[in-house]
Amino acid sequence: MMLINLKIEKMKYIYLILLVVAGVTSSCIGEVTTANVSRQTDFPVITLNGEAQEIILQGEPYVEQGAVATAGGEEIPVETSYSPGQLYGSPGVDTDVPDVYSVAYSATNTDGFSGAGLRTVIVVPPTGDLVTSIEGIYTADAQRAPSFTPGPPYENMEYIFISRIEGTDNQYALSHGIGGYYAIGRGYGPNYIARYTEITANSIPGNDFSFTGALIEGFGLPIQVSDMIVNPETKTITFTGAGDFANGTFKVQLTQLQF
Repeated sequence: MMLINLKIEKMKYIYLILLVVAGVTSSCIGEVTTANVSRQTDFPVITLNGEAQEIILQGEPYVEQGAVATAGGEEIPVETSYSPGQLYGSPGVDTDVPDVYSVAYSATNTDGFSGAGLRTVIVVPPTGDLVTSIEGIYTADAQRAPSFTPGPPYENMEYIFISRIEGTDNQYALSHGIGGYYAIGRGYGPNYIARYTEITANSIPGNDFSFTGALIEGFGLPIQVSDMIVNPETKTITFTGAGDFANGTFKVQLTQLQF
């Protein structure tokens, strides 16, 4: 009787081993049947006609140069789309409104894979002489309380716009009420521009200005601009932007670029 039991147990053991081996074999077959299977596709390559960044003066026409897309050496169709201006949301590329616009190019190959290209179009206001006009495009240094010590990445930030409000002689729109500290320096993007500041130049030589408030939309924080000083010799404008939050005072220096 004991001999029969031993034989049965031995057969069970052999059966379990066979099950394990079968499972391993089955697994290997699955890997073999699915391994080394690949499919080659030629991804779209998009080449812009002209420069990836264009700077044009307010009022001048924008000429769309387009792009060329290829896949595997064959040209394929390109779709072109326009994003609203980053500062004021004007549609397309509106050369009557100084702003930063984006033109996107996309193409899709026969396997459904896509490629993309991007052009930035910067419409700049006229360059004011800083005696009769403060219009222009500027770089910015912004320093935050309490130290007000400038340093990267808050130096030479590109770009700040001051543009004349249509239909007025002495009123201007300032694009960044704290000099781009969050939007450009920290890279938070357009929702963190302190926008909508309007400047009334009562006397540019006398540094006599009045301001409307700005708003950092991403934080929901109002900003008040004050203490603007214009220096036509150094081509700079300094001002303060302040909000009711911790260390919420910013000293800004703008340096006018010449076009």
